[in-house]
Amino acid sequence: MLHNIPYLTITPKTKTYGYRRRVPKKIQYLFDGKKEIVKSLKTKSLSLAQAEVDKLNAWFEERVATGGYTKSSRSDFPLDLVRKIHSDMKEMGKHPSQLPSIDVHSDPRDMANFFGDVDKAMSLKLAVDTGEITSAEYSAELKPLENGIAWKLRAAQAERGFLLSWLRKKYRHREKTIAENLDPNIDCDAEDYVLPQRKWDETDPEVIRYRIMCGESLLPHPTWQNATDSYIHQYKRSRIKRNPEQLLKHTKAAKSLCLRFGTYLSDGMNTSLSEIDIKDVEAFVDSSNVTDATIVKNLTILRAAWNSWNTHNPKQKTESDLFEVAINDSRKAAKQSAGIRRSLTPNEYAYFSKSISQEKNQEVRLIGKIMAYCGAPTIEAAKLRREDVKLDSSTPYVIFRSTADKVTGKDRLDRAVPLIEPILSELRLYIQSHYTGGKDGSPASDCLFPKLGYGSHSSAARSKALRKHIVSEGRYGQSFISPYSLRHTFKDRASKAGVSTDIAEYLLGHKSNQSSRVHRQYGTKMPASETVELMHRIAAVTHWAMNEEYDQ
Repeated sequence: MLHNIPYLTITPKTKTYGYRRRVPKKIQYLFDGKKEIVKSLKTKSLSLAQAEVDKLNAWFEERVATGGYTKSSRSDFPLDLVRKIHSDMKEMGKHPSQLPSIDVHSDPRDMANFFGDVDKAMSLKLAVDTGEITSAEYSAELKPLENGIAWKLRAAQAERGFLLSWLRKKYRHREKTIAENLDPNIDCDAEDYVLPQRKWDETDPEVIRYRIMCGESLLPHPTWQNATDSYIHQYKRSRIKRNPEQLLKHTKAAKSLCLRFGTYLSDGMNTSLSEIDIKDVEAFVDSSNVTDATIVKNLTILRAAWNSWNTHNPKQKTESDLFEVAINDSRKAAKQSAGIRRSLTPNEYAYFSKSISQEKNQEVRLIGKIMAYCGAPTIEAAKLRREDVKLDSSTPYVIFRSTADKVTGKDRLDRAVPLIEPILSELRLYIQSHYTGGKDGSPASDCLFPKLGYGSHSSAARSKALRKHIVSEGRYGQSFISPYSLRHTFKDRASKAGVSTDIAEYLLGHKSNQSSRVHRQYGTKMPASETVELMHRIAAVTHWAMNEEYDQ
């Protein structure tokens, strides 16, 4: 044995892992009198086997804690309990889905064996009843039948009947039972007599077990509310890095969007997933008073909720992709109507530079200046921390990096950008006058821009504050400009300054074959001293790429 995992065994010949656990005598009654739990894990992978052992141990401990699932744990909601009892019955090999069956699709040999076993059992029963054989002989003769279909079905019937008898005693109505015993008109000894019953508790584990034995699933049909809740839960627990602002913003947006879609369904959020069809999606799209691009975005979120349910609940999976057609149609429409974001012209850039310099909000002013200086996207500039700005280095620089709090949804390179005047003095003055130094210990306190760099509404506030400094000259058809256009502008200015494509893409954080070569050459980040002269050349550019003009 090359591992030290309790209860994990391995078959020497096949190298297949298994589970073997001794059952203490005092709790063997919980496991049908078994002295050991022995089960093949059907894998040769140690990691998979260990995961299966963990699950079996959890099942074993909980079965003991709940008395064989005859009593409920306080933390169990009925749906959770139903799922646990389903799982427990499968582990014990007593779930209805594990029972053999005889029907029109059965193999003729199985049918012949079944009827042969039934005939033999009936003959033996008659023989023991008439005294032709002893009870010991009767038991010995029945032994070979234990692995047959007839035996397994009869054993399941007997166990279900035993549980029914117990439940009838458990839920008997004492007062009515006494009254009927005293009533001369009621034969309480009759074979078909049933004790007067109180209402059975539907959350009683034994009642749930009996109903499952009778073929009831008890697992409700999944609804749109279930899919919504599951999607939000899986999004929050995902191991994918997301900054807190992105996490909160998307969670709120997804909830709101799913609720809005629910208003178009026949039974609202309680509509069964199997009842939702393409017509419901079309009704949602037709009534959406937003752009085609926004419709695509909204449908993509709804589709993610739908697919998330199918991924994480395979046993209740709902087939078909209801959103595919609507997404493709809306995407084509969005391409036809979409404008093209362009760079700022020299005049527009000059207006922005003058306007942002006069901005009274110091956070807005400096975020805008950083974006114009090196083409950083808004969120990267806004999410800078004090530790990212190296003012006392021989070559001052700023680091843009993707950390757990700065994941932007786009895969960009970590990079070091040198700081030259006047942005260097601007940053130095801002830090001296406005940076609080992370004194209160809050998540936002270490942010260089705590009000616009952190919080559920910071993204909208940033965009609104920066957008007022962007003014178009017009005359450029369907193309448009936004704060993000500063990034395009930096790329055009770098090209005009003669900066090679690989270095320009590195400074912008673009991931490409060229920029990746820079990373491979210098390691994590290219030294800022290598690009100081380039930043001076870019800053000196006053004219760059031409934008096509249209007559007024």
